[in-house]
Order: sequence, then structure tokens, then C-alpha cells
Amino acid sequence: MTGRTEPELPPGLLGGASSRPGITYRLLRRMWRFAAWVLRAELILEGAEHLPRDSRGRPIGGWIAAVVPHRTWIDPFVPWILLPERPRFAFFGDARAMARSSLRRFVVRRLGGVIPIPAARDPRTVAIHLEATTAVLRAGAVLMLMPETGLASSPGELRRIGGGLSYIALRSRAPIVPLVLGGNDELYLGRRIMLRVLPPLDALDLAGLPPDGPLPESGSSAERRAARRLTAAFAEGVAAEVRDAHARSIPPPGIGKRGRFLTNLFR
Repeated sequence: MTGRTEPELPPGLLGGASSRPGITYRLLRRMWRFAAWVLRAELILEGAEHLPRDSRGRPIGGWIAAVVPHRTWIDPFVPWILLPERPRFAFFGDARAMARSSLRRFVVRRLGGVIPIPAARDPRTVAIHLEATTAVLRAGAVLMLMPETGLASSPGELRRIGGGLSYIALRSRAPIVPLVLGGNDELYLGRRIMLRVLPPLDALDLAGLPPDGPLPESGSSAERRAARRLTAAFAEGVAAEVRDAHARSIPPPGIGKRGRFLTNLFR
């Protein structure tokens, strides 16, 4: 008798690609803000002037939000709360976690802009993910990524950066905007959590490619080398900012840390 297979959402973009926040998106954003208020979180935004804008100064999408470091599952909600409601974010998500109840499936489908990641590694899903991310970026939404992978690192230190960020940025030519978090390593009531927006990075420049030249052929060794250069340059460029954001989020000596169970609750 075989074990029961855990349900999961299929790969590909859920809902149409759009930069407009729907009703569910707006309601959830307000809910996360209320939760932050209940927990008395001190949310600090720095570098908002670096967000891509149009000629009238209005925020625009079509860029990749690379959020580092990733410590807890509250991390994506911090930029969701602090950055403008429009253009909306699109997210990658765990295909099984989002399918574990009928309520979760309903909310995720109503939310839209979610790209489920199946538990099994299947090379065929890579093309589906790239197609979904391209649709999101072309529609003027913001694609949020948590590019770190591998084992946990010490507070203030960056984990290894996976190659997904590089391939998405190269094939879409979308700018990368690093969003650096500080204070998400340890959670408690009244915790200071910082979000620092860094200037946009050009994917071709990071990869050492000419701005007007042709891209390497998809799947080629040249593309893999370019992706490795991009990954290394991105990691080098944000490492010092990660250390500084962590240092500035450390509370002064003598500050109580009530509710430290939140660290494990949201891990």
C-alpha cells in the first residue's frame, strides 16, 4: 500500500499577469500591516528614492526585487507592507504549502501573481517558471525573489546565492533591485526590522556582457558562465549592506526581548 501523496499546486503563473493589485492583494496587505502593529514591530524603510519610477515620479514595475537575507517566512511581507501598493508584487511559493487546505488554495488563487514551486525537481518546470516570470515582468509587476540557497549563515552574513536570479535577469533583461533586510534574524515584540532599497543593478553589466550585444544562447556554456559572473557580482555588491543593516538593527544594551518565541514560530 503506497503512502498518500501530498497535494500541490501545478507549476506556472496563477492568475493573469498584471501590475494592478486586486482586492485580495490589498486586503492581505492591510492584514499584514495590522499584524505588524499588534507585534509592535518597528519597520524602517531606507533608500525609497532608488525605486524605479517613470518620468512623473510614479513607481513602476518590470524589475526584480532580490530580497536578502532570507531568515523567516515573514521576510516577503516586510517589502509588501513598506513599498508602494502598485505596482504589485508577484511571488514564488511552495506548491505544497499553498495547497494544504481548501482555504489556502482559495486565497492563493484569488491573490494571483503566484508561481508555485513543485517539491520534485523536474527540469521541465524550469521553462514554465521562466515563461511565468517573463509574463509578470512584461506586465509591469515586480517579481520578488529570495535568491539565497543552502545552509543557514551567521547573522549579518549572506548565504550562497542560487543561479535562478541570474537566469531570470539575463533572459528578461530586467533590472535587479536589491532589498536588504536587517533585524529578521531574531523576532520579538517591538523588534526593529529594516528594509534598505539599493540602486538598481543592470544584469548585463553584472554578467560582464556588452549592453547592446546579443545574449548568450539559452542553455549554452556561455550563458552558464555569464550567470556565474552575475551571481558572484551580486553577492559581492550586497554583502557589506547585509552586514550594515544587521548591525544597525541590533537593539541597544538593556532592551528587553519579550516574545522571543516568535523567532521559532515564524522560522
